[in-house]
Amino acid sequence: MIKLFSCLIIFNFFQAVFSQEKIQNSTFQIESSKEIPIELNILITSIQIALGSEKILPIVLNIDSYARVLTKEDIFLIGKVEIYKTILKTNENSKKAIIDGNSLKILKESLHKVNEPFLKWFLSALLADCNTLLNSPKFKEYLLQKNAGHLENLEFKKIDKKVQLLFRWISKLNPDTQDFEEVIKQELIPSMMDSLQNIEKSFYLMATSTSFAPFPGLITSTDELKFFSVIKIAPAKELKQKEKSIEDILAPVTEEVKPPEAILVEPSKEDWLNLDNSPSNLKNLPKPSDDTNWLQDF
Repeated sequence: MIKLFSCLIIFNFFQAVFSQEKIQNSTFQIESSKEIPIELNILITSIQIALGSEKILPIVLNIDSYARVLTKEDIFLIGKVEIYKTILKTNENSKKAIIDGNSLKILKESLHKVNEPFLKWFLSALLADCNTLLNSPKFKEYLLQKNAGHLENLEFKKIDKKVQLLFRWISKLNPDTQDFEEVIKQELIPSMMDSLQNIEKSFYLMATSTSFAPFPGLITSTDELKFFSVIKIAPAKELKQKEKSIEDILAPVTEEVKPPEAILVEPSKEDWLNLDNSPSNLKNLPKPSDDTNWLQDF
């Protein structure tokens, strides 16, 4: 598999980064457990931030249902592969596709200007892939063969496929624009939803054909969730300002001015309960690592 997205990170990081206030237009928040891939954790939370929790709840219920009869290895493998393949897969083929030093420059500049975790994670993975590709001993030979119009060699064809996949996203990056992060995030959202739906379909195929345990059926209530949980979000209370009467407005003018009473100064008390709840630093985001080759699936 192309070197992409495989990551190790403490689950509590996501609990700190994603506060309930960030989930838009929802009365609840879906939280993931350690029993599913960290990639899927980020994906689900980012979709909630962009589209709300209600849109993906039926899919999450199904994924949770199917996962009950799958092994942990299958859950992690399918969960990761479907995200990788769906986001990268494309039928586009550009003759101008190239990965070079400028590609690295664009990715590094883009990384400095994004905060959304899934997007930061995705760009970090693209950067790692580009570095791996440029440092490959076969890459220079591939460039010579491509410039000469000879890419019959299977290994060079695979390299060219990687270049096409990476170039497709890098060509969309324009970190110098003011709304850069929002534009690329909107570009990613359809692929993110497709990824989640493809995971649901793949889990279904595995769950209904596995010989390890019979599929017990779909759950219909959030109370039955095993791999996820639903947390209610308390509605924000609006502070209504009390309307001032005429008497209130005229009070400073009409009331007698009394000399201020002596105020006894109390000893200061340190607040030992004041905890630092600021989110974790985003530079602790997952780093990609190598995986198996899957380009033949395209």
